[in-house]
Amino acid sequence: MKNSMLLMSLMLPVVAFADGFERFSSDGKVDVSISVLDCGRIEARKPSMFNPNVSDEQPMQSANSCYLIQHPKGTLLWDTGLNDGLNAMPEGIEVMGGAFHFSLPTTLNQQLQAMKLTPSDIDYLVLSHLHADHTGNANQFSSAKWLIQKNEHHVAFDPEISAKLGFDLTQYQNLKDSVHVIEGDHQVFGDGSVVIISAPGHTPGHQALYVDLPHYGPIVLSGDLYHSHLNREQKAIPVFNQPEQTKASFARVEKLLTEKGAEIWIGHDIDEFKQRKLAPYRYQ
Repeated sequence: MKNSMLLMSLMLPVVAFADGFERFSSDGKVDVSISVLDCGRIEARKPSMFNPNVSDEQPMQSANSCYLIQHPKGTLLWDTGLNDGLNAMPEGIEVMGGAFHFSLPTTLNQQLQAMKLTPSDIDYLVLSHLHADHTGNANQFSSAKWLIQKNEHHVAFDPEISAKLGFDLTQYQNLKDSVHVIEGDHQVFGDGSVVIISAPGHTPGHQALYVDLPHYGPIVLSGDLYHSHLNREQKAIPVFNQPEQTKASFARVEKLLTEKGAEIWIGHDIDEFKQRKLAPYRYQ
């Protein structure tokens, strides 16, 4: 047993980073891809909630991206967006007393069908965090392994605490038997190509995702670490975040981007979204 473990360690050398990142080396040739899914539109009527440096005179228009990661060892869905039922309401809906307006041009299921996939074809579900614009269709993926940070899971099913954090328990309550709790950074497929990065602050167990695409190059899906590229430039901290945790997450993700030469994809940035090729296109 010891000999086999030693052999495995020689075959898969570990790369350690100064700030605690650890993952197996990737040769950059794993056949992994990302497809961008359109999971809704969000209009925030008080942009200063997300960036105290901006005016509230003009609403903030945001995309709401989800991502499908396809790997030889399985398929991973990153976030599930606004609930597909919203597509039946062409005018959208007002949320939180008019603080937000949500709309959904197309459903997540329609986009998966265009890729010849159903919810049962998803092997791993990873939610960047449990705010409602990221969990709208989560209940449909109960057959997938749900990878969630320990600190997020700790509060996810407490009705009082989850409500205070802005979570909608009804959107993910069917996943109780699908939970696979992780703590800190986590390799999904064991080869360094897809790594969950712990980045708390926006919520207790908020996370980002590192993906090493063989041709395009490495990227990081930011989740809600940043809501726009302007927010990233200004290191703006939303009013509902934990400031010190958020600053620490900014620092470690920026360090990862620098060390790996990675590009950051900010799923809520509307200008970035307009430049992306959408599913069924695969970035590889």
